[in-house]
Amino acid sequence: MHKNKFFLTALALYVNYFVQGIQAIILSQNINSFADKWGTTTNTVMGVIAITGIGKVIVLLFSGMLSDRFGRKPIALIGMVGYILFFGGLMICTNVTFAYVLAFTAGAATSFLDGATYPALMEIYPDQSSVASVIVKGFIAAAGLSPMFIAFLSTNGYWFGWSLVVPFVLVALNFVFMLTRKFPDEVAKEVTESPVEEETEFKEKPSYAIEGALLMAFAFFIFATFYLWQQTSTLYAMDVVGMSEVSARGIMSLYSIGSILAVLFTSFIMAKGFKDVTVMVAYTFLSSVILGIVYIYPTQLTLTIGSFAVGFFAAGGVLQIGNAMLSQFFPKGKGKNTSIYNVFMASGAYIVPAVTKALMEIDFTKVLLLNVGVSTVCFILSAALAVRYRKVFGEKLLSGWKKVTQ
Repeated sequence: MHKNKFFLTALALYVNYFVQGIQAIILSQNINSFADKWGTTTNTVMGVIAITGIGKVIVLLFSGMLSDRFGRKPIALIGMVGYILFFGGLMICTNVTFAYVLAFTAGAATSFLDGATYPALMEIYPDQSSVASVIVKGFIAAAGLSPMFIAFLSTNGYWFGWSLVVPFVLVALNFVFMLTRKFPDEVAKEVTESPVEEETEFKEKPSYAIEGALLMAFAFFIFATFYLWQQTSTLYAMDVVGMSEVSARGIMSLYSIGSILAVLFTSFIMAKGFKDVTVMVAYTFLSSVILGIVYIYPTQLTLTIGSFAVGFFAAGGVLQIGNAMLSQFFPKGKGKNTSIYNVFMASGAYIVPAVTKALMEIDFTKVLLLNVGVSTVCFILSAALAVRYRKVFGEKLLSGWKKVTQ
């Protein structure tokens, strides 16, 4: 991938996702500091965090279409400006009203970047679009190390605002650098006066009512799989299994390690020729089986292994593979595809907590049973997609296996 003439453009786009990962956790990790600075309570800060989700969902409805219409670069730059305003604004913000505006801006910025970046990466690496998309997850996961920096600042009595200065400077420098870069759709338009679109030969014409619907449902259920685990596994470990708070929180570290290792492993085998749809089927099957084992035998050992496995098989880039596959089936309008896909994914952030809360009031163990259920649905959807993939592209599920094992 490094030989591509747009490599530096791709690298700049990936850096944006590292910043996005920091943006997603910066408020929660500094919740007490922001509460003091704004003269309010931590509950109010949590409300500010929720506003980022609203900004994200609203802008998702049209950000991808804008990138299809006006190009990837200008929409990506708008997203970067949003992050600059967010981090810079938080440094000087002293009241909750301004904080709400900044939070909405951050959510909107995330959606502008998503609407432009995923399509751009697919156009930079048209033959390895799933690999390019999976690497996004790696940069987001790397941002999960930022709480260690925040803890360092707090432990040593340094100003918490340094955790804002670093991403602010990073995205500002990246913005200046991005101004100098070319994107594939820009180059194609200069040559042909039309956006870049790959010519794809289908054995059977794909249908949005079939492949599109399967992938939209997959986006919701795969997000629900790892989101459920993220939100409830620590509490489940303490209340059901009887683990200590330190041990229970430690299993989430294994979850993060699993997701990072999955990015490396999955990128490697797909770069060698392993089919993305094969990865999707295998990973969803394994995550559903392991979650089933944890539900039937809830012990510290199974929960610890399960946390790593969920991080690896459910949160290690399969969501991004689904997005790339959507544009393989429907190569025109990649920005629109990304927006619609992410809307279905984001809906899980609102529906899943509501269902989880209801189940927790009845029987906490049913929350894990729900996790088994949604992961099983993911596997069923993946299997259906594999059948359609072979019919549409005429390729066998394991056609890349020999390349990987050579």
